[in-house]
Formats: sequence, C-alpha cells, structure tokens
Amino acid sequence: MLWSAWADALGFISELTDQRGLRQRLGGEPMRAPVTWTRRVGGRFGVQAKLPAGSYSDDTQLRLSTCRAISEHGFDVDAFARVELAVWPAYALGGGRATKTAAANLAKSGTSWFANFYPGWVEAGGNGGAMRVQPHVWAAPRPATLGPHITDVIVNVVSTHGHPRALVGAVLHAVALGTALESGNTPGTGQWQTLLEMTEQAVNLIDEHPQLSSLWRPSWEQAVGYGFNTAWHEIVDECREMLPAAIAVVRALQHAEKEQDASARNEAYSSFVSSLSLADPSVRGSGTATVIASLALAAAYPVDPARCSLVAAEAVGTDTDTIATMAAALVGAVTDVPDPTPLQDSQYLVTEARRLTGLAFGEPGASLNYPDPINWVPPSKQLDAVGMVDGEPALAGLGWLQALANSDRLSAGSAVWQWMRSDFGPTFLLKQRPVLRLLPDSARPMRRGKRSHRELNLLPEVEQVSQAREHRLAGTERTASSRSPRLPVIPEPNEPPIGERRPRTVDVDQMLAWVAHKGYSDEAIGYAVRRILELGSLEQLIAFATSLRASARRSRRPKPKI
Repeated sequence: MLWSAWADALGFISELTDQRGLRQRLGGEPMRAPVTWTRRVGGRFGVQAKLPAGSYSDDTQLRLSTCRAISEHGFDVDAFARVELAVWPAYALGGGRATKTAAANLAKSGTSWFANFYPGWVEAGGNGGAMRVQPHVWAAPRPATLGPHITDVIVNVVSTHGHPRALVGAVLHAVALGTALESGNTPGTGQWQTLLEMTEQAVNLIDEHPQLSSLWRPSWEQAVGYGFNTAWHEIVDECREMLPAAIAVVRALQHAEKEQDASARNEAYSSFVSSLSLADPSVRGSGTATVIASLALAAAYPVDPARCSLVAAEAVGTDTDTIATMAAALVGAVTDVPDPTPLQDSQYLVTEARRLTGLAFGEPGASLNYPDPINWVPPSKQLDAVGMVDGEPALAGLGWLQALANSDRLSAGSAVWQWMRSDFGPTFLLKQRPVLRLLPDSARPMRRGKRSHRELNLLPEVEQVSQAREHRLAGTERTASSRSPRLPVIPEPNEPPIGERRPRTVDVDQMLAWVAHKGYSDEAIGYAVRRILELGSLEQLIAFATSLRASARRSRRPKPKI
C-alpha cells in the first residue's frame, strides 16, 4: 500500500510534462523522492495549487475509494460506483478522460454500474481500472487464484471502462500481484506466460456473474458487433507479443545495475519505451502496455521498489505515475525495506492496509458506512459535492470536513479549491463553492459513533486525524461492525408512500438482496417488480429479472454430497 502510493506521488511530478517542466517542478534538483511542487488543477481554467511532498494522484485516490468499498461482506460495487466515483471529481488530482466521463455519467439518476453506457464506453481501454484494483487482491484469502476477488476486479473496471484492453490489463496486474503476495517473490520473466494463461481463463468468470453475463456483455456485443470472448483472447495475444521486448529490457536493466552504468540503464528503458510506443499519446495510458511495463520493471528490480519507481518516473512522456505505482505495488508486496517517505496520509494508508489484510484472514474490521443506496442522489455538479450539514462542512455521502491549518483558498471563476481533512482519514484538495450550500438529506454522511465532528478535536496534521479515527474505531464503530449486515431499506408493501422524499429510481442489487432476505416469496418478488416498474428503467427491470432467474436456477441445483 505504502510503496504504490509513494511511487504514484513520485511519478505524479513527472506526469504530462517535458524535461524542462520537470526541472522546474523539482526546483532544479535531481529526482530522488517526492517533493513539494506546483501544478495546475481543475483543468485549463483551474488554479495553480501547491502540492505538499508526497501528494498522490488519482491512482491512489481511486485505489482508496476501492478500499473503502470493501468490507467483510465483500465488494460493494454500488457504493463504489454511485457514491465514491460520483463524488471523486470534486477532489480528483489527475484522472483519465474515460474515468472522468464515466464518473459524471454515474452521477446521473438511474445509471447502474453494469449499464454505464456513456458515449465511447466500448473504446475506453486505458489503465484507469488496473491502477485501482490492488485492494481486491490485498483482501483476498487466496490471492494467487482466479477467486471471487478477480470477479470483483472485472466488476470494478466495468463500472468505468468497456474495452477488453482495460479489463485484461487489470486482471493481469491483479494475478501478478496475487502471485507476489502468496509466493513472497516478485514474478519473474519465467512466470509471465502462466500469468497470461490465468488472465485468459478469467473471461469465464463473466459467465458466472448475473449482470455481466445477461446485460453488460450482450450490450457490448451489440454495440461492437463482435464476440466479447474473442476480443478478450485477442487482447491477451497482444500482451504475449510484448513479452520479448519486456524480457530484453529486464536483462538490460539488470546488467546496467550490475555495472552501475546509469547511462546504459536510461538507454535500455528508453529503447523499451520506444518498442512499446509508451510515449505515443494514443498508447501512453494503455491498459495492457503499461501493465507489461510495470511487470518488466518489477522483474528488473525485484527487491528495490524505490529504484523501479525512479526508472518509471524519469521516463518523461510516458504514463509515469501509473507505471511506477503498479511496479512498486508488486515489489512492495515482497520487500522488507524501510517504509517510504514523504507520503501523504501515511497513517490512513497503513490503517486501510491492515484492515484489508484482516479481511483476507477472516477478521471483521470497521468499514465506512455509506448512505442508504435507495435514497442516495449523487451531486449533479462537482461544486455541490461539498456542502453544509448541521452547520459543518461535509463531503457528500462520505464524511465530515475541516480545512487544514494555514491552507489557502485558491479561487478561479465561481469555484475555490482548499486542502481539507476528513473525519474518516484522507485529505483532499477539494473544489467547492465560495459559499457552501446545504447538502440534501440524501447526501448526509453517516455519523461514526455518537461523537460529533467537533468533539473529535481534530488537529492539523494528517497523522493526528488518522489517530483520532483509530480511537473511534477502537470504540463505537468496531462494536457496530459486529452486528449483522445492514439490509436495504425498502418499504414493505403495506407501508405508506414515501411522499416527496420518494427516490426517483431503485438499486437493482439492493432490491435483489431484499428479495433474497424475504426468502424469494411471491409477495416480495411481486412488490419488487412493481417498485421497479414505478421508479426504475427498462434496463433495470431486465437486469432484475435475469438476476432473479439465475438465483432461482442456482437454488434448484442439487447440493453436492460431502
């Protein structure tokens, strides 16, 4: 967790600039570790913001979003897609076009994670999925297998990307990381073919998932006019064709390190960048090429996460932060070198890493409480993701905020940006209105324990914010986590109408969970169908019916004798 975030922070400095711009960002010093630097945020009409040393980019931001959506009950894809992704643009530092477009579409009423069909979704093949799926592996009991965590990887990526290149790359990175975790060694060149064979087989997991098999894949095939499984295998073959160049650069880099020849090292990696076209704008963020590059760097420096991160970060013109963060994740999983510094939110990262590790060993841990998905309405505008609740600033659906001490408010047009700390751990450079509006009840964050935000007496340092959160987790929230899973809040058929607060749509996954809780009774199924007919879309009705059909068939299968 720490090394992937540190590498992200390092590569973030050299992302989307040239050698002259990099020297300016580094203050003329050589690149050794993350430094304080200035970058324009908020696009062309944004502001020049000062980023503290160790500030990470969208790679780690979305990785942490994935972390928060994983609990002892599994991966809550609806919370990730409809809450985390919908709110993320308000604090995004970087981010690919596909992910930003997908997040904006998920903020629209009625958009489901498995039907996020924005214009161009089938062409979204970048690494915005691969860079964020590591938490699924960290929380997996058997990380080196094609277990349920790989299905979660596919589900996670499908919420934003539609091209099989994005999915194949994410699965390949996940199986490589799982192999590293389970074996205690960074995957070498001799293991790459096996990793690709596992990745090729992973396409079969789509058949076992109700929404993916019955709605998402048919929609993809209808849009493309091509078989998805065939496309998947072609992309795996595309990866195989990159392996000779990757093997060659591993040997060249290892030789250069043995000879302590920095120029040979730079020449070797530059040649590799050219062979895979990693600096070509059309390939720079490829969901497969960048994963292969990270495999190569990790194999070249199997016990040195800092060196593999530096090699990636110094390759100006490539996707420096993402290649670095994926390579460092592989090496960091097996190394025992000291923890990297400086690094933003380091204590929060440690807390989440330990929580996920506990989940892998069957230990329940406190997780973030999300708003009721039935009533949740995402902010329609980025500026409205931050607002006031009970006289306190809050980030819609996630938590309570407090401005960092001595942080400037940077203005541009009708927006301001300010560094703020949250009561659940991380810090954000948040885009907001100069005067905050009231957040609607549907966006109210869940209180953690009985104490209020002000009673926590949070201090300016990020580590102290995390320590306060640790004290909370040791008390009321851990007690709450031992209860049975929170069931969806769906009114019974004989309850009165919700009135003006009645949601404009329904969540199919939550509705299915409620029907299962009711034992698939005729009354529950009838009520669910009527509710979807009244409030949902045709796609949601189809998804509900197909998922219900799959559940019914599974329940009729004879149980194996033991």
